Amino acid sequence: MKKLLFVMFAIAVSCESFGGAVKFSVQVLDEETERPVSGVKVSAGFDMDKGVLARDRFTCEFKQYETNESGLIKAWGSSNSGGAGFAIVRAEGYYYPVHGDGLRFRKKNFFGVWQPDDLVVTVKLQRVEHPIPLWVKKELLNVKQEIANINRGSFSYDLMMGEWLPPFGKGKVADIEFTRLPHEDLGEGENDGIKANSYRDAVAVRFVGNDNGIIECWPPAGACLKIRSAPEGDYVHDYLCWEGLDRNLKYSTNYDKNRCLAFRIRVVKDDRGRIVNAYYGKIYNDIVAYTGAGHAIFGVMFSYYLNPTSLDRNLEWDRKTNLCPNPGDVGDSVAGRQP
Repeated sequence: MKKLLFVMFAIAVSCESFGGAVKFSVQVLDEETERPVSGVKVSAGFDMDKGVLARDRFTCEFKQYETNESGLIKAWGSSNSGGAGFAIVRAEGYYYPVHGDGLRFRKKNFFGVWQPDDLVVTVKLQRVEHPIPLWVKKELLNVKQEIANINRGSFSYDLMMGEWLPPFGKGKVADIEFTRLPHEDLGEGENDGIKANSYRDAVAVRFVGNDNGIIECWPPAGACLKIRSAPEGDYVHDYLCWEGLDRNLKYSTNYDKNRCLAFRIRVVKDDRGRIVNAYYGKIYNDIVAYTGAGHAIFGVMFSYYLNPTSLDRNLEWDRKTNLCPNPGDVGDSVAGRQP
């Protein structure tokens, strides 16, 4: 009996070892030139968290690689749960995802081999070009009551001081105005026989002054440096943050964490219409209307980067020098210290 159990155990181990073979390659390229990047350190992990080979559910075997002249690494390992992944550990002169790029192998073929096999994943890295100190702050206005009941529902922000204007702060110049719009009743909606009112609540955002404004930006998924420099033109004054229930009684909002905004403020032109003064910046992960129960909007939240040098559109932060004297606790770690 003991011999039989030993044989069965050996077969199980053998099958897991064979069926758990995972192979994949990673090709690392320069995002702009699409040329291979050599010398990039890559860590590959292979999960061993199930079955008789598992020590615990967090068991993972790690292997270290470095891309060759073709920007390639070939990773091989064993996984008894189909879990495998990799992370860019070091890439001199490049930005790279903090948490790496993940792969997960979860399907076996007829022979019990994890698929896909010999997969090649292409990763494009952004080059570090001209990082500079910037003014960086994550701002949250939370007045703890419906903002429509305070200051006629209007409040302004001074981006170059990092302060709200009175009555919420000591700011002096209104670069952005936020206005609470009236609650909108959109009529009766229905879902699975349940009827209720659909609605929308919104905050209007306006960049004050001629030729000032914002531009929506949609960086590639996974990009570390989302906006390298501000666009030269085509800025618009107005933006709208809203949320509510649609006619199907499902939550609906225009907020999108992947949306970023470039902005321009305090534009001055000469008598020929040429811009002689302006300041540029960016907002990562959209502007959020801060809401509570009963359709109340208590304030807004946004993370912004500002270049305090006039006419300089460079927005590549060095991730270590914050020129903002009052970033607060949240400002020190704004947006994960992205460039």
